Amino acid sequence: MWDDYQDQLESPFADFTNLGGRAAGTITAACFLSKFTKKYHWAHLDIAGTAWRSGKNKGSTGRPVSMLTQFLLNRSGQEQGE
Repeated sequence: MWDDYQDQLESPFADFTNLGGRAAGTITAACFLSKFTKKYHWAHLDIAGTAWRSGKNKGSTGRPVSMLTQFLLNRSGQEQGE
C-alpha cells in the first residue's frame, strides 16, 4: 500500500477512518484492511461493479461467486467438476 493513500484514512475523531476519497476508494479500502492483516496473506477484491445490476433488472448478479469458487478450488488443488 502506497503511503500516499494512507493519509486519506486520517481522522480527527478516531485512530483512523474507513472512508477514503472517492477517486481512490478501492485503494483506500485495501489500506484500511491492511491495518488489521499484518500477519496474514490477504487480498481486497473490489467486486461492487460486477456484483449488482441497476435499473429495471436491479439486484445481485452472483457474478463474483464463480470466480471466488474457482480461486478456492485452485488453492485446494482440486479441479472444477470433481
